[in-house]
Amino acid sequence: MEVKAPWPDALPYGRLLDAHHRHLTLAFLGDTDYPKMQEALLSFPQLPFKVGFVAQFDQCLFLPPKHPRVVAWHVQWLEKSTEIVTFCATLIRWLQAKGFSPDRRHELMPHVTLARAPFNEKIWSKKFSPLPLLVQDIRLYESVGNLNYTSLWSYSLLPPFEEIEHMADIAYIVRGETFDQLFQHAALALAFNFPSLLTYLQIKEGFVHLEDVIIELNHLVARVDQEIGCPFKAVSFHSLLENKDTIMHWEMIVDV
Repeated sequence: MEVKAPWPDALPYGRLLDAHHRHLTLAFLGDTDYPKMQEALLSFPQLPFKVGFVAQFDQCLFLPPKHPRVVAWHVQWLEKSTEIVTFCATLIRWLQAKGFSPDRRHELMPHVTLARAPFNEKIWSKKFSPLPLLVQDIRLYESVGNLNYTSLWSYSLLPPFEEIEHMADIAYIVRGETFDQLFQHAALALAFNFPSLLTYLQIKEGFVHLEDVIIELNHLVARVDQEIGCPFKAVSFHSLLENKDTIMHWEMIVDV
């Protein structure tokens, strides 16, 4: 999975992966014949969702635990966790049916590698703080050495949110199949601009109207502003909501 996040400008010392090479591995294939894989990809399993999904980095990991060689951040899914686990199992079965041998020595623990040894564990642990992330594309990566990766193929989903230009305020197109998803994706959009918001975020369900989503987002903004100060004033009720192929597209305007 290609991972996008508001990465810190400065990270502790280590052999760092560039931001555009950071990813979440679903299956490691090792030395594999690409023409065979290229043919197999014509029947890649259909994903059970149309819109990408959001998550947060919730802790710093050092892998493997006994003799760590890697700094990674653990991924906590904020939605679709069951569907993701099911898809991962489907992916492994598909690879095996196509004659590949994905490495299955360990259960999938969602994480993103940021650096390889040498590094200082205490400094990395101290510097870590929760960070939002989104997944939009499933990719086939080739490791070309020196912590560099090339994308050979991709399966794209609609982005859960994307920032758009607006005359005075911040604005996004937020997408979701339900109002619950709209809330989650909108909250993470705000967190991309102000990651400290994650500390106060409570994922809620049962939204039936866009107005309910906006009210809860404004409650979140108010709590953050009261506790630590917030760069946002409010989420505007003046907005546009469209339905396209069962997907809701909401133009969210944020007063700053």
